[in-house]
Amino acid sequence: MLWMNQVFKQIRDRVTLPQWASWQTLLFLSIFSVIVAALTTSPPPQIAQRIISSFGWIFLILSVWWFVYEPPVKKKLTFYNFFIGPWIVGAIVCVYLFGTIEGGRIPTQTSWISWPPISSLIWSAPKFIKSDSKTKSPVYTNPSKAHRQDIILVILANLIISCWFQFSFQIQNWIANNPSLQGEDFSRSGFVWQPQRFDRDTALSRGADVLNIAAQSVRTELEGKPWGQVERWLTNLDQQVPRLRQQVKEQLPRSSQPDLWTLNAEVTSAAYDLKLQALWRRPNSRQAGSELTRTCRITPVRRERPTPEFRFDDSAPPAPAPARVQEVGTVQCGSITPPKQIQPTRS
Repeated sequence: MLWMNQVFKQIRDRVTLPQWASWQTLLFLSIFSVIVAALTTSPPPQIAQRIISSFGWIFLILSVWWFVYEPPVKKKLTFYNFFIGPWIVGAIVCVYLFGTIEGGRIPTQTSWISWPPISSLIWSAPKFIKSDSKTKSPVYTNPSKAHRQDIILVILANLIISCWFQFSFQIQNWIANNPSLQGEDFSRSGFVWQPQRFDRDTALSRGADVLNIAAQSVRTELEGKPWGQVERWLTNLDQQVPRLRQQVKEQLPRSSQPDLWTLNAEVTSAAYDLKLQALWRRPNSRQAGSELTRTCRITPVRRERPTPEFRFDDSAPPAPAPARVQEVGTVQCGSITPPKQIQPTRS
């Protein structure tokens, strides 16, 4: 039982406030506000909960601000004569301003960009306040010349950090909006965050899908069609390629990554070997792209097609017409060749 008494005594000492004017009081008020906000169910609950939870955040910010300036805590949070407490308070302020009020997801770009200047303002605020020796109340004061120089340097340094954050997010947005940069490797960059490394096997599989869909479209267009129509289709291949690309785009499975593959086609021999190419070029990169090819041989075959039957009278049986031989096209597509590297284009 003795050890239980010691445990309860330690808990009581922790909970008991040293004085009413302390950071513990503000922390308890913050916890109380959170509990009240969670229990608020009167209509409309959202407005009441936001007001009460806002008071909870304000009490929490003031409590942490007070806590980090306690002499023992301030000593532990000082590294190389630099006190990081204001940046801790600034982080909580940004979470409150850009997470709770705006309803955004933390961390947001705005919170990262705003964190350094807000923290520098929190750091410089005590320079303008001093305690009156008689009334023990805070009064406004003009900082000394040395303090003014420190304030200017700290604010400018944090603005530079904020600009670096903005630059990093801007680069990230450029990459997200530029499909040609999606497959690049930015592991050595200090400003680009790449959540998913480029998977070459996945990209090649995507290129194979492009060729398979294109080959199936060619079969649908030419298989069993009259040979004269097939030859006209192949002669006007430049006009058919855009249609093939559109068909591939419509039938290609949707992907979370932008499409990096381009479909080309050309006739490579007099025997009508149609070469389908899936090209992945990196115009703004020093790295080589990839090329996948699949060749479809289109040849004429002679097939018999019966003409419509003739009826001389209703009572007599129909007389079969003689079969008619016609040349039609047939399509045989080979397998996909191994990927080949393409040197990047130079502008």
